[in-house]
Amino acid sequence: MFVALDFSLIHNLQSPNTIKNFFLKNLFWSAKSFLLEAQAIQNNAKNFTLELQGEQQKLLDFTNHLSQSLPLSLQWAFKELRILENLSQNNKISPNNEISNFLTPIELQEITHKQSPNFCNLWQNFIDFKLEKITLLKDNQKLPLKHAKDLQESLSFLSQLLKEGESIFIKTIFGKKELLLLDEKNPTKINTPYLFMPFCLNNAQSIFRISNEESQALATLEKPIIHLKPKAILKDFFCLDEVPCILPFDPILLLLTKFLESYSGLYLLEPREKIQNGICYFIKEEKSPLTITVAKNSLILQHTAQKAPNTPHPELESFLQTIQEENLKSLNALYLGEDSTHFMVYFNGSFKTPIEFKFETNFHLILNTLKTLNSTTQSLLKNFTNANCELIKQLETLPTDSKPSTNLLDLIGMCGILLDLQANTLKDSTKAVLQCASQFLGSKGPRIDFRLEKNEEGKIYLDTLRTLRSVMSFKLAGVEKELLCFGILDSFAEFFANLSRDMEENYNTKGIIVSGEIFLNKQFIDQFIHYLPKDSDIFPNSIMFFTPLH
Repeated sequence: MFVALDFSLIHNLQSPNTIKNFFLKNLFWSAKSFLLEAQAIQNNAKNFTLELQGEQQKLLDFTNHLSQSLPLSLQWAFKELRILENLSQNNKISPNNEISNFLTPIELQEITHKQSPNFCNLWQNFIDFKLEKITLLKDNQKLPLKHAKDLQESLSFLSQLLKEGESIFIKTIFGKKELLLLDEKNPTKINTPYLFMPFCLNNAQSIFRISNEESQALATLEKPIIHLKPKAILKDFFCLDEVPCILPFDPILLLLTKFLESYSGLYLLEPREKIQNGICYFIKEEKSPLTITVAKNSLILQHTAQKAPNTPHPELESFLQTIQEENLKSLNALYLGEDSTHFMVYFNGSFKTPIEFKFETNFHLILNTLKTLNSTTQSLLKNFTNANCELIKQLETLPTDSKPSTNLLDLIGMCGILLDLQANTLKDSTKAVLQCASQFLGSKGPRIDFRLEKNEEGKIYLDTLRTLRSVMSFKLAGVEKELLCFGILDSFAEFFANLSRDMEENYNTKGIIVSGEIFLNKQFIDQFIHYLPKDSDIFPNSIMFFTPLH
């Protein structure tokens, strides 16, 4: 009997070829253990097939085994099982000798289960993991570790130090890390940058507000970093509103958690000073962790700090890159980040810009304009001024020079200034709006006007004054800041989703490329997807930032 198992690249993130090679090694090793003849076929850059020949029962046992031995991956996934008439003759591939140092779920279970005879035994034969030199540093004295008992005793010693409130270090695949234990009875706020490592998914779910999609992503082979909001009752444990979280990503770290089972997590810091106790093991090449945002439809958006191409129109270069990678024909494209906002449609091999954004940001000039509009607006301004005397007085003392902007995130910042969120710049004010919105736990906010109008020349523009008037009205009505900030974010997402839908109808495009850091905000991307037509595909751009992260 002949069968084929098809595997596909679902997200091209970090080291996909390394993971593919690990999968191939695992597949060939498993097939051999079930006495099956196996070969792998490269279909194209994004697909490969494992072809098998053997008895029906052995093939069935093999597929059941794979469900336990193949880890979940953000990038590669099993797609389909097919019956074949014969094995293929062309495009055969084999795994290379590169060591990934990944462990299969079965191998991890064997070394981490305390009752297992191989508990802490990192010296055995693994499919794709090989332990090189490993050393315990104890009170600055180097002690080589040579077998499982050595490692058990070392981890027991280090765990006791952590329980006593001391810090230790572990040399990991992501570099040397200082470790501090989260003591729920006596929480310590850490004000330096750190990662937080819950020991397992249950720990993560008990400490943070986390979606099912985020839980699944955290547990994958890649072990990505995901920013999570602590539950209200546990906010005192952290100095951040959103905490960068990662599950144990290194065998040593995972084994250490088995000696800390009455606790739930560790802070991982860059070493602040020389630490006298810890574990080092030889790592050929340190990796960089992968940071992602996971949308509610399981869309993965990778955080990057890649600069835009050095061209007059970097957004076009960036969008074309995605179009070529995905072999797309006609769709919309949206950039919302630190640079100018761009919304474009792509068809017949070129881009068209149906709308451009440009608006005044100087509140001194804006207030003067509002005074000249209809009586309703004048009355609104008068009432708003009476209720916010100090704020208006401050805005009226601004210089009178025009400060036009082409970045709609500045408009969000202007809304934040009207809400008096105490930010010094438009950029900071935008961040303040997003932060305030994140405190709202609901899914529906007040509708803020983001409305397109036509000027006397027939040119379409966004009426930003209407947006500001809308915010002023809701603030006067006493709508709480958290709800109002969410309404701003929600309405902003709806505006662009509706714009994309309209362009699909007008230009016969299908789907949208998204780019820019606002899409890495989980609230925004979830609401944007909510308002998009259900049959509209969304493609994250490989360059999520046109400027580096700050």
